[in-house]
Amino acid sequence: MTYRAITVTLDDIGGVVFEKDRSGGTVATMFNVTIAGRRQYSVKMDGKPRLESGTVVTAVLRDPDNWQTLVGWLDHSTGQICGVNSPVKSLGSFVVIAVISAAFSIKWLGEVLSGGVNTVGTVVCLLAGLAMNAWALSRWRKSATVYKLLRP
Repeated sequence: MTYRAITVTLDDIGGVVFEKDRSGGTVATMFNVTIAGRRQYSVKMDGKPRLESGTVVTAVLRDPDNWQTLVGWLDHSTGQICGVNSPVKSLGSFVVIAVISAAFSIKWLGEVLSGGVNTVGTVVCLLAGLAMNAWALSRWRKSATVYKLLRP
């Protein structure tokens, strides 16, 4: 996936809506904003970024002409990166998932080879573990790419 970084000033921010999880924490923020004289509607970013008119940010977009593809940004006034986890945190999640998957895989494969377990269920569980590892690895790659663009 190709990401582009652009530096802009956020003007006339409004229509801010927070997407909450079950415990009441903010998962994502949706807002309307004017950028370079063009109104952008329903811009969504993970987390709860600081939204003030006049803020200068370096934004990372998948498509530089489409603010619906916003991935994250660097707030120049605070130095905070919003929208993605740090690569260290993402890599930590990947390592934890990989270790747990490996432990269960060894256990399940041992049971299959000894003939005492449902082979189809084991294969499904192994594939689920593989999918979780692939997801965690893609999250780490995304955060590393965005951080590299924002902090070269």
